[in-house]
Amino acid sequence: MFDGDDLKGFIDKASYVTVNDYEGQLISERTGLSHEDIAKRVKAFIVTRGGEGSTIYANGKQIAIPCAKAKQLKDPTGCGDAYRAGLIYGIQKGLDWETTGRIASLIGTIKIEHEGPQNHSFTMGEFKTRYKQEFGEAL
Repeated sequence: MFDGDDLKGFIDKASYVTVNDYEGQLISERTGLSHEDIAKRVKAFIVTRGGEGSTIYANGKQIAIPCAKAKQLKDPTGCGDAYRAGLIYGIQKGLDWETTGRIASLIGTIKIEHEGPQNHSFTMGEFKTRYKQEFGEAL
């Protein structure tokens, strides 16, 4: 729907850009910009890859974020929104990108374990316990 110049204009107006791998490829093809080039125009460029984790391009680095392991796969509806909620949380708290990405990954994983886009919940204590189990470090 949008050409490369339109997309570059949108990117230049953004602080952060978060896309899935298909959207990231499409943006790169239409703009002629690599993921690293896009990242230079914003505070961070985040590319999600479903069960393969995600990559955060920020501060001149490419940070691989692992996917947390789902106990069961119920419904992917809303996983991207849940992931973005984790990003927003980490950004608001001033956390580093590695921690922010892992929080986002885990929230997306918790979501996929439940039917429906908003039928999941957890306490901070439960989340911290699972974070340590998944990533081997305390939150």
